[in-house]
Amino acid sequence: MLRLLEGACDLHIHAGPSMFARVVDALQAAEQARDAGMKAIVLKNHHEGSMGKATIVKRVVEGVEVFGSIVLNYAAGGLNPFAVDSAIKLGAKIIFMPTVDARNHIQFYGVGQYGKKMQLTSAIPKAYERVQGITVLKDDGEIDPAVAEILGLIADADVALATCHLTIPELKRLVREAKETGVKKIIVSHANFEMPNIPIDDQVQLAEMGAHIEHAFMSMLPPWQSVNVDQMVERIRRVGPEHCILSSDCGKLTGPTPVEGLRMLYQLLLEGGITEKEIELMGRTNPSKLLNM
Repeated sequence: MLRLLEGACDLHIHAGPSMFARVVDALQAAEQARDAGMKAIVLKNHHEGSMGKATIVKRVVEGVEVFGSIVLNYAAGGLNPFAVDSAIKLGAKIIFMPTVDARNHIQFYGVGQYGKKMQLTSAIPKAYERVQGITVLKDDGEIDPAVAEILGLIADADVALATCHLTIPELKRLVREAKETGVKKIIVSHANFEMPNIPIDDQVQLAEMGAHIEHAFMSMLPPWQSVNVDQMVERIRRVGPEHCILSSDCGKLTGPTPVEGLRMLYQLLLEGGITEKEIELMGRTNPSKLLNM
């Protein structure tokens, strides 16, 4: 079983320092991934780009690739092409659309955090009193011009776009626009998570549009559980493993470390009927392509 971690890539790791408490810091996450024989990890932070952190950690921890990313929440610049341009030049491999600051997230959980399930380690900024949350669409349903510019930057750099906490209509429109712009690498983030909780027919449609559907272990765990093993297996079968990736989305205090989360996810899927070759495809091959490795 542990053999399947060798060469695996986890494109969704939450590590400290962070505005949310984390079970590991970035250095520990990299060391644990290296010790498991993994190929690469991507650090994700809701409030700042993780490119500089990844660069330093990579110098210290040899034997595993460590990549950064940016999440387009308010603290990181929001839907800001300048922030995206800088992130790409500093080595970001994934440009994540808004998470905690997405309008959809705020309407679901409240401002700045995850309701009672996970709260910031400090006070919520007063600036939230004057914002309604970020959407990628204008009032007429068309893509925001700033988003169109960001998609152009992503396409030119051939890095990955991740949809994150948008509504289903938003992310469908975003994926369509991204494909038309020339973006080749698209991730539908934690599709089974309680928000956005994408129905299987929509997951199939998004995969047919050219996106990879992310199946994340955190979606199976309390207090977040929105899918069980049988349901995840069914959805992987419907979408097709060739269109899926597996990630941990771990780092929260209520769950295991990212490496342990990935191990548990692989084992549960094996017991649910997914084959080793399919796990290798979703855990190694597909993520490696998304990272241009």
